[in-house]
Amino acid sequence: MPTLGIFTILSIILSLVAIRVLVTTVRDRKQLFDRNFTAQDRQRLSEAAFFLLLPISVLLHEVGHAVTVLAFGGQVVDFGYYLFFGYVQYEGAFTPSQVFWVALSGNLVSIVLGLTAIAVPLLRRLSPPVTYMLFVFGAIDLANSLVFYPALDFFANLEGDWSRIYSGNTPVLSLGLAVIHASLVIGGLIAWRSAWGQRIYAQRTGLSEAAARRVTKSQAANELLEAGEHLSSTWHHPLRVVVGAPENAAGITLHWISRGYGRAVAAYTIVDGRRHVELHGAIQSLENPADVSQQPIGLVEGIPPPEQLTPMLTKALDLVESWETTTATTS
Repeated sequence: MPTLGIFTILSIILSLVAIRVLVTTVRDRKQLFDRNFTAQDRQRLSEAAFFLLLPISVLLHEVGHAVTVLAFGGQVVDFGYYLFFGYVQYEGAFTPSQVFWVALSGNLVSIVLGLTAIAVPLLRRLSPPVTYMLFVFGAIDLANSLVFYPALDFFANLEGDWSRIYSGNTPVLSLGLAVIHASLVIGGLIAWRSAWGQRIYAQRTGLSEAAARRVTKSQAANELLEAGEHLSSTWHHPLRVVVGAPENAAGITLHWISRGYGRAVAAYTIVDGRRHVELHGAIQSLENPADVSQQPIGLVEGIPPPEQLTPMLTKALDLVESWETTTATTS
């Protein structure tokens, strides 16, 4: 057995975590896979996808190497499997193209497995929890096979699969694979960031469209401004629309005066990290400007599409309009 060092230690540590995840997933399986698919359930199934499904991919990856070695008449002299890491040692007289295919075979198994995990829920309607876990596993498996493992191999000088695949000994095969490799990575990123990709993901995993939607900060600002300007012409009090928000957000503030009070609703869209829209209300006495109250009045998970912004802001305006004094509270 070769000296495996840090990878063996890391795999052992991850294996201990995997045991905990297996126990808790089996114990809570009814809750995790029921119709009430919560954010906490998603987090736990993400852990299950990594700690329980990824080791299966690692095993099949190594089996793919071993089967190819045997198919080319070689001999497997050592086979190591540590759930999150494995290796195959072999002997035999191989041509450069055979070395290429031996190195590629395990990764090809992982890539096909990742694509299958994503394709199955797209072709067949499954429950949102199962679909979510398969999507997460597929994404992890593909990212590991196509991005992280190749990068680690080259930058850490591991002399692993991808070093052999792109060694230069098989230029035609390597060039053809490089085109496919780049196409898969770029195509995957485009599909994930596309509107239709986000929509399908949301539909199949039980998310609202808002929760899956991704926009730029400038796009979010334009959508809020458009909704604010629309309300300024339809709201039953004159509205003044002010653009502005904290540095990490896009936002507008809607100001109006009614029944002796200045009132305001601020909407801030956070487009990075945990995407959401924050709503804040404020009321200030015109007779005593020091008499002022402001408070959060709502939080919308995700980023609502434009057609949902106007009703959302209208509801916030109605709420603040109903406040009678600066001591008003939300209900």
